[in-house]
Amino acid sequence: MGERIERIGNDEDTLVAALVGKGSRKGSTFFGRAGDVIQRPPMWAAIAAGLSATGERGRRAALRGSVCYLSAAAAHLPVKAVVGRRHPPGSARHQLGPVTSSFPSGHAASDLAFVFGAAQELPVAFVPLSACTLAVHWSLVRRRAHYPSDVLAGGALGIAVALTIWKLWPPGHSPRDETSPDPSGGVGADGQPRVSAGQASG
Repeated sequence: MGERIERIGNDEDTLVAALVGKGSRKGSTFFGRAGDVIQRPPMWAAIAAGLSATGERGRRAALRGSVCYLSAAAAHLPVKAVVGRRHPPGSARHQLGPVTSSFPSGHAASDLAFVFGAAQELPVAFVPLSACTLAVHWSLVRRRAHYPSDVLAGGALGIAVALTIWKLWPPGHSPRDETSPDPSGGVGADGQPRVSAGQASG
């Protein structure tokens, strides 16, 4: 399997080189440079802080997005250990690129997990956050940090993590909601005790 993945990677790198050039200068647009910055974890922490400042739903979105981000960051590591794919030629120029396996992309997994997690609580954030991840993914491929298939696999893993957390921890749900006492003390607006549907039918 490892040799097959390497062959696929070589074909992908040839395609990317034809599109953006060996030196990655051709693809160095504003969009690509924005992705260079957004892919850094402190930027996603800043995005979470910005969401938190928008109100209660924003705080829930930031929390869920952060939980998904960290979960995906942990989930992709065993896959890297099993696959052991080398990074594209030239990735040594990009910080920690060659230290770990190229497949799947941890950035793609974590970033998309954050987006789909946060959007579960705040759907309006999906489009702008998706634009951020698209910039990141283009940057990863353009700079030779990852093959396109690394990014696609990482993104799929991130979405799977967000969906799993959605199942285990439904949006808008808090255990405190089930245990909090009725602030009215069980008394209706007319001062009469409230009667539940079960009590009324009994």
